[in-house]
Amino acid sequence: MKFLYRHIFLLLPVLSVVAVYFVYQFIQENKRAIPKYEPKYTEDTWSAEEYMRHLNLRPFNNDEVHRLLLKRTRQKQGVYLESMPAVMDTIGLEIVHAFHLVAGDDYTPVITSGNDFPGHLRTSKHYMNAAFDFRIVDLPLNNRKRLTEMVADKIGNRCKVIWEKGEAEHLHVELLDQFIPKD
Repeated sequence: MKFLYRHIFLLLPVLSVVAVYFVYQFIQENKRAIPKYEPKYTEDTWSAEEYMRHLNLRPFNNDEVHRLLLKRTRQKQGVYLESMPAVMDTIGLEIVHAFHLVAGDDYTPVITSGNDFPGHLRTSKHYMNAAFDFRIVDLPLNNRKRLTEMVADKIGNRCKVIWEKGEAEHLHVELLDQFIPKD
């Protein structure tokens, strides 16, 4: 044991070289690439057809349909949609579907009026919670016409669809009298 204590200073460099050699050999044997971890986050996107198919297959209650309409559209500041009946939410989603067919799935329609602004006529269906206004001024002219025709074809038996031109050009959709809930 005395020999080991006296000559330890000679053995330490040899042991450290041997340790470095074994670490080097271990690294050389394990040459595979270190995998880079990237979390797999993919956002589900649906085409307009898949979206409508999903709506037709899944039963919704009124609150879910309303939340879905709010999620699939943007609303101009001050727009009030909370007291709209369920039939208006369904019609709104059909209009959103038409927007997606005309302008693409990435387009988010803007609702510019519900039951909110005092600028409507006294007899306006906006005050009866039976009308929407959708902004169309940012669509090309041919797409505006195509959208208006498509919406009229889809919901024309339940609603009156009016392309209101002017400074605040928009698509006005109002429920026909016989479809307005009486509650």
